[in-house]
Amino acid sequence: MQYKQHKITLEGKARLEAELEHIKTVERPDLAQRLKEWHEGGDITDNAAFEAMKERLASLGERIAEIESLLRESEIITGNGGSKGVIEVGSSVTVTRPDGTVSKFIIVDSLEASPHDGRISDDSPIGSALLGRRLGETVSVEVPNRTLELTVTEVS
Repeated sequence: MQYKQHKITLEGKARLEAELEHIKTVERPDLAQRLKEWHEGGDITDNAAFEAMKERLASLGERIAEIESLLRESEIITGNGGSKGVIEVGSSVTVTRPDGTVSKFIIVDSLEASPHDGRISDDSPIGSALLGRRLGETVSVEVPNRTLELTVTEVS
């Protein structure tokens, strides 16, 4: 399996840093304190809620390690993609279909993808088809049950 280096925007980096800070300073200490109090308070053998809290604490530790690794190993995109007129991760793109339907989105790494917010993954059918394209180019994209024809009308 080939390793993919993630590319994240400054906004995505800030979201990861905020999540990491919240887990480290709020969630994990609160859960650790609750576990300590519960443990000191009596019988914890065969207590499903206590075991679930311990599992949650372990999963928080795993998420911390995951975020720290992502922040350490990801390439941070500092400017807008498409600065050379070529669509790349970080580019804001406007496309038009033959029926006149206009769609606008930002191409991002799968870590930041949120189609409902107009952020599509570079691994998605549309995102991958647009990478490397320029203003005015038309691409055919295979999506479930149909083929989309998209003409790039704006790149920034």
